[in-house]
Amino acid sequence: MDQAACSFSVTPLSPHTGAEIRGLDFRVPADAATRATLNEAFDDHAVLAIRDQKLSAPEFLQAMQVFGEIFPQHNSRFQVPECPAIHYISNQDKLEDGKVYIPGEGYHTDHSNDAEPPKATALHAVKLPNSGGDTQFVNMCEAYDALPAATKRKIGGLQARHVYQSKHSERKLPQLPGEQKRIAAMSVIHPLVRTHPASGRKAIYINPIRIEEIIGLDDA
Repeated sequence: MDQAACSFSVTPLSPHTGAEIRGLDFRVPADAATRATLNEAFDDHAVLAIRDQKLSAPEFLQAMQVFGEIFPQHNSRFQVPECPAIHYISNQDKLEDGKVYIPGEGYHTDHSNDAEPPKATALHAVKLPNSGGDTQFVNMCEAYDALPAATKRKIGGLQARHVYQSKHSERKLPQLPGEQKRIAAMSVIHPLVRTHPASGRKAIYINPIRIEEIIGLDDA
């Protein structure tokens, strides 16, 4: 039986970013009203903390389709064996040089080096460290709104070239295996300021890990 949207609550976590969802069981198929409410909440608040979920990888995959089609991950190394469309995040992996790889380290936006980046990233905590490991967010619509008018005019028409790993990035990424190396070699162009298709709000679209250049400007 589907669950109705009225069975759960949406409570803002701050005046500008984040909302808490309570009373929702993602193991139960979502009806149309639930889908609409959740997507509207995401458009309005940018970050959703959906409480009290305990899902297997396949259940998590199924649940997240309430927000749209699942984006194919770029690095098969981190696939969950029983559900390859889900990737795990761990502090137990190492880079090729033996250094510990911390996925998500540093501010970024996922897969901006794709021609059609995902609209959202979904995380489901299974095992957490005793301290640290928290995920932080920046509302780039609010960041854009806070810019001086002159800066908005200056960056409004600029475009950036995104690659797998920018030459400017201090964070190093693991190498992509096999045929996926073509992803590492390709680049895409995105505007420096994007307009959200649902809310109409403008946002700064930058990624210190991925941006190779801002077209028409020198590196400095």
